[in-house]
Amino acid sequence: MELDEVVHAWNDHRIRSTNNPQAPNGRPTLMHAVPNLYGVPNFLQPASQTELEICLEKCLFKDFPCDVDVFHLCTELMTEYRLVMSDDVYEITNLYVRLRQMISDGLGE
Repeated sequence: MELDEVVHAWNDHRIRSTNNPQAPNGRPTLMHAVPNLYGVPNFLQPASQTELEICLEKCLFKDFPCDVDVFHLCTELMTEYRLVMSDDVYEITNLYVRLRQMISDGLGE
């Protein structure tokens, strides 16, 4: 939900013009949908269903968000220090920063 709100806010804001003639300005949604209005080529390329299926087959989906050793280390640290996963983006960010710092401190010993 929160990501959808960020996408909506980003796509609906207006990028102001600058002194840099190569920096585009306008609404990101329109700049993407009709680039010719902004004097740039359309770089979108169509993809067939077969090509999309090949890409999905080649993708590696993990049950965990990182290197398996780092994942296990983090889960062990969370257990040992009674750290919990949250649904709050700020708490998750704080958890990430704390785990990262704990790992960095441990590597420096």
